[in-house]
Amino acid sequence: MKSLKKKRFIIPVAVAVTLIAGGAAYAYFTTTGTGTGSASVGTNAPLVINQTGVTLYNSTIGLSSYHQDQCFGCAGPISEFGNTVTFATTSPVLSNDLNVVVAMRNWGAAISSLPVTLTIYNHGADTSGASPGSEIVSDTQDFSIPAYNSVTGAPARFDITFDRFPHWTAIPSTVAFGIAFDGIVAAPSLNVALSSSSSDISVGTDPDPGTVLVNAAGLSGFASDAGTCVDSTPGVFSLSNVWCGDTPMANYGAYGSAAGYDIPAVEFIDTASGLAGLYPGGPAQTVDFSVYNPGSTTEVLNSVSIGVAYDSSNSDVESAPGDTSTDVTGCDVSWFSTTGDTWSGGSIAPGQTVDGSGTISMPTSGLDQDACQGATLGLVFTAG
Repeated sequence: MKSLKKKRFIIPVAVAVTLIAGGAAYAYFTTTGTGTGSASVGTNAPLVINQTGVTLYNSTIGLSSYHQDQCFGCAGPISEFGNTVTFATTSPVLSNDLNVVVAMRNWGAAISSLPVTLTIYNHGADTSGASPGSEIVSDTQDFSIPAYNSVTGAPARFDITFDRFPHWTAIPSTVAFGIAFDGIVAAPSLNVALSSSSSDISVGTDPDPGTVLVNAAGLSGFASDAGTCVDSTPGVFSLSNVWCGDTPMANYGAYGSAAGYDIPAVEFIDTASGLAGLYPGGPAQTVDFSVYNPGSTTEVLNSVSIGVAYDSSNSDVESAPGDTSTDVTGCDVSWFSTTGDTWSGGSIAPGQTVDGSGTISMPTSGLDQDACQGATLGLVFTAG
């Protein structure tokens, strides 16, 4: 009898264990809830295509290599910033053959259209705080400014190119230049990239070392990476000493005292070199260009086509793309033939620059083509 009682006692325990185990598998409470989230889809940045030719002056060092830049709103503020340069040629360059590339860095949001002006002046009579000489030519264009990297906080690095200077103005071999835009309200985070006067001028020279040109509106003068320069004349575009005290330790190895002075990173290019042989029935001339990806994602680059700018209402070629006031009357766009360049399965990584080339020729049309003699042709580059 005892053993039977023990069996009856054990069985309910076994059943109870089984029920508990079953409850762990099937029993639950129901509930409800809501929430929101987001995902960001990246955007691509337009590729930057620049015609290349003979470099006259160059203080650019590659967009990924800049460590310093000059702000406008935080520096006085200033309304114009530049330098004096001497080209690596003694022969005057025609203004309509000149491209000026300026390296920029933007620490803020994108700007769809920002007017920026580059003015070329004669060199001043002296270098002791004097303003530059008289204005020679200027070019104002609206540029699309890419946004900074919101994930890393790194600035957008990109070039802007001025290539619409007036016709037939001779540019001497030593000039002053200034870059101007609204860096206080319209573009408070847009800066001009800086390079070193002692190590980063690869072509040409700086005739006034240790100075830059600044129009500082504030009485405190010009605030540079090296300190505050109080010798600039408020409200006047003038030479200012850029060595204004000890360079901050963070700048050593970039543009500190061991590496010279901070200067704007610019390149002056004579795009006409190598194209002087363009005439009816003559051989095709080579057009060199570079393609730069300023964005944060890899872009596909299959081809770059080259076209001659023209007025669609009359087929006259234009010296400046999109500017009908530069029509070369009677010079028909159909008289020119161009080829571009292609890449098979090509891509261009963020910050990468690739070089390409195409051709332009002027086949014989059987018509009087005298209207094109001595004309400047605007070229349009399109990535595909």
